[in-house]
Amino acid sequence: MVICGTNLFSSLLPYVHVLSSSTSTYCSQCLNQSNDLKRCSQCRQVFYCSVSCQRQDWIYHRHECAHLPTLTDEHDLTRLFLRLIIRYRNDHGIDNPPTKRQLNDLQTHENEIRHDRRRYTTFQSIYQRLKQWNIVDDFDENLIFQHFCRLVINTLTIHDPIDLKSIGYGLYFDATIYNHSCFPTCHTIFNGKYLSVRTIASESVDGWTINYIDLLETYKNRQEFLRENYYFNCQCKRCLKNDPNELFLLEKIHYNEQQMDKSISNTDYPAAYQSSKNLCQYYDQLLPYYHAYVSLHHVKHLKLELLLAETISHLIIQSTMETTCQRVQISMGGDHPLTREAMRICEEYRLEMTIKQTQITS
Repeated sequence: MVICGTNLFSSLLPYVHVLSSSTSTYCSQCLNQSNDLKRCSQCRQVFYCSVSCQRQDWIYHRHECAHLPTLTDEHDLTRLFLRLIIRYRNDHGIDNPPTKRQLNDLQTHENEIRHDRRRYTTFQSIYQRLKQWNIVDDFDENLIFQHFCRLVINTLTIHDPIDLKSIGYGLYFDATIYNHSCFPTCHTIFNGKYLSVRTIASESVDGWTINYIDLLETYKNRQEFLRENYYFNCQCKRCLKNDPNELFLLEKIHYNEQQMDKSISNTDYPAAYQSSKNLCQYYDQLLPYYHAYVSLHHVKHLKLELLLAETISHLIIQSTMETTCQRVQISMGGDHPLTREAMRICEEYRLEMTIKQTQITS
């Protein structure tokens, strides 16, 4: 039996990936955050943390560099698709070991996308653009369309490892075997461009699943998004139950998230802490116990508790530290940046307590 907190895949590299155009503090190649990024001197649109990363990315970037300043729509998808075509030209969609999956193994939903006016118009726009850039001249249009379908159906959003915000997009062949669930048994966690798929349940009756969408959306919004973007209706246990009380719970979650952020902005930490306590209870009623989003919130809650340490029992703080570190370690793994962050703030608190105790007894 696979136990909770097991990596089904570790440190997967994407077949192709791209940094989001809305993000400028990460390296465009390794996707690591840096305070010392160097801008491409020609297009002035992309950034690298080192000469090595710039050289690795040049195989793709040299085809887009002159065109990026004029790219006004579908920026990220155009760049990602360009990279897919360039790489496919070199290896025909056969990834390096250890993966056994190939580009042609991926689902296309070709018929649905061809009849999806929004998506098909996007394909035609990008295809014509790449023709102008002389990227697809040696390929049949139907093959290009099939690869476009594979890309938009199977691409994952890449998240920052600490705050889980979206920073880019990547196509990971091995991750495409996992179906969606609104109450998943696995989750995807990132460290730069590297992906791990980690279990957040001890067993899975219906197979290992991940979430393709925001789990804090309503049943109606989740189903609409999945139909519009993935062409299926979700039949997971959460959707089949469709608990009417879930809507009220989601409203409480969104309200308390807003209140917590507002209170932190106003440095009203006691109010923020109360909202955070509420969220800890609400998340556990709705989301898997070890899901990355929940673990991230518990780290935030611990930070708030430590800010108010003088007004909170040391025993309560000790309990919060233990449960948070245990939760994050199982959720993310011992070497993940969020786990190290949780361990660091606990160690700082313990050191501070030791110094205070020494001062009292001296």
